[in-house]
Amino acid sequence: MLLKNGKALIGLELKKCDIRIENGIIKEISENLVPLDNEEVVDLTGKIITPGFVNTHTHVAMSLLRGYAEDLPFKEWLFGKILPAEEKLTPEAVYYGSLVSMMEMAAHGVVAFCDMYFHEDMVAKAVADFGLKALLTRGLVDTGGDDNGRLEENLKLFRKWNEYEDRIYIGLGPHAPYSCSKSYLSKIVDIAKTEDIPVTMHFFENAWEYEMYTPREIMDIGFHKVHFIPVHCTQLKREDIPLLEGSYPSINTVSNMKLGNGIPPVTEMLKNGIKITIGTDGPASNNSQNLLSDLRISVLAQKSYSPENFKVEEAFNAITRNGYLALRLTGGTIEVGNPADFAIFEASHIQLQPIDNFLKNLIHAYTDRVHATMVNGRFVYINGSYPTVDVEEVLEKFSTFSRMVTGTES
Repeated sequence: MLLKNGKALIGLELKKCDIRIENGIIKEISENLVPLDNEEVVDLTGKIITPGFVNTHTHVAMSLLRGYAEDLPFKEWLFGKILPAEEKLTPEAVYYGSLVSMMEMAAHGVVAFCDMYFHEDMVAKAVADFGLKALLTRGLVDTGGDDNGRLEENLKLFRKWNEYEDRIYIGLGPHAPYSCSKSYLSKIVDIAKTEDIPVTMHFFENAWEYEMYTPREIMDIGFHKVHFIPVHCTQLKREDIPLLEGSYPSINTVSNMKLGNGIPPVTEMLKNGIKITIGTDGPASNNSQNLLSDLRISVLAQKSYSPENFKVEEAFNAITRNGYLALRLTGGTIEVGNPADFAIFEASHIQLQPIDNFLKNLIHAYTDRVHATMVNGRFVYINGSYPTVDVEEVLEKFSTFSRMVTGTES
């Protein structure tokens, strides 16, 4: 495939160029490339190509619960509304809920995401069918000292899906220190070290967690020795930040604000050289899976303390380079040898004007859908359509399952 006549974001600069793709990989970047015999040519005149975006924390199937539990404090929201509703979820419901979230993410330039949930085998099937990339984890809890087979389920998922088409990878997903015993966390860390499996976990999202343990106590279990994506981190104190060295914190500012859980110390993390990433959290707590929108709010939350905080380049790296590193994927930049994972924009879009300030306007102004999203050289979203799914069927099934789960069946 040859992408012709567009402008690509190479580093931090827009450059007019053509991009040749072979087997999903960027083969050549140059001006005025001549199409090969029988090569598919896509004319991108008036379009801007950027690296695709990475959402490092979500629960995609929770689109089924979007808008279900609003204006509630965290504990009431989670224990009073969400967990009881989740007991009604079936594997098929999770499949269609996952597809809807992927449709939303793809429409906003997301090419890869990290997920934590259950019936994760069906999330993997949805990813395989839709065409995104993902690091998938089964949420792990050992209530009363019994995990009810969750860890073995996570490992079974690993054996079945890890490295599928170089798109699907499996990690371990302990839910949080308050829902996992220390001995259970230690067991998870040991497996992660032995098998070289990434770990992601909700980490100090709530102030009351300090009543149970400290960040050092948890990290000393061994999380500093594994590939770790701590999520939320809103309650970390300045002295805790160095503990995250080598990890890839997933910042979920919008969800944290909506549930009253505070603002994560992003500026302090950046000062400590920590590679932060951005997650939306699930659509039951955030409602939106628009990563650029969440990034903008995350940036503004830090600039509320000082306008010098969280600069444009740092913000863009959070959803590109750092996101790829967090998920252990190759990519995050447009260069030969990287996968053809792109978000493609209309250069004439009003929110991007003046176009000479493209990247600044992308971070601080853009909220709309992209023109197209490509993963490994394949369009998963283009100009309002989804080439890999039957939209009408997906939405019909999704609506039926959402009503079933929320108790609003007619």
